[in-house]
Amino acid sequence: IFEKIQVSQEHLYSLPNKFFDYIHAGIPVLSSRAVEIERLIQSYGIGDFIDSFDPRVIAEKIQEIGANTSQYEIWKSHTLKAALELNWENEQKTLVDFMQQLS
Repeated sequence: IFEKIQVSQEHLYSLPNKFFDYIHAGIPVLSSRAVEIERLIQSYGIGDFIDSFDPRVIAEKIQEIGANTSQYEIWKSHTLKAALELNWENEQKTLVDFMQQLS
């Protein structure tokens, strides 16, 4: 029934707030391969990907993660570093600098 994930351009380049909520809660991320999400998951080593929205495929991936607790703990520990860097306090500096360049 379900094929590979078909996404719109908006989905492909999205970076939802819940992604950061998971990181700040110390929860490794399981996501589709949206461009920015994939870049951050790989850069920080904080999770894995699904390539299908088929519930069976998702369930299998969750079971695979549950069976590999050592990998889960590694991802979880990496969320701590990611949370220190991926936060509003750091991002606001970028925004302020950008706004100052406009004036």
